[in-house]
Amino acid sequence: SSGINAEYGYGIRNNMHVIDIASTEQHLWRALDVLSHVAYSGGSVLFVNNRAGYGHIVQEAAASCTEGQWTDAGELGTFEQPDFSWFDKNKPDLVICSSVNNPLSQKLLLHANKHLVPSIGILDSDVDPTNLTYVIPGNDDSSQSILLYHRLFAKAVQRAKLVKDTLQNLDSTSRVKQAR
Repeated sequence: SSGINAEYGYGIRNNMHVIDIASTEQHLWRALDVLSHVAYSGGSVLFVNNRAGYGHIVQEAAASCTEGQWTDAGELGTFEQPDFSWFDKNKPDLVICSSVNNPLSQKLLLHANKHLVPSIGILDSDVDPTNLTYVIPGNDDSSQSILLYHRLFAKAVQRAKLVKDTLQNLDSTSRVKQAR
């Protein structure tokens, strides 16, 4: 990799840039916090991936927390003529992108920025972070890392929704008791 994101690097070993795990942890917690707040407030999350072989991971994560997903490059059109009508019609409150280095993802993230929709993305050392709101420095080439990130994303959404539902139930229960 070219090392575009040296600020998140720990160093170089065998001509490979090594990402600083402490930086990954710090940025991951921040992204999970933002994601939890969006889910708690009832916002919608769009999970995005157009890297071959990882679509099923993203689909499972989105389905497990009943959020939207886009994993089919055909739905977006071509690089030369992208079709964002589906995005405009169902404008999410947050976009999570695991394949940021893909040209179609970059165009989608730019489109999200134009509509003031924040984004979370996994940023490998060779990825341009310009169109991302919340960066998570990490490996975007490994199916195991993509699986870990998406399980954490889904769990954050699930827990935020559960907390919201629990608090609403407690509130309605206490109102019933007060009315008696």
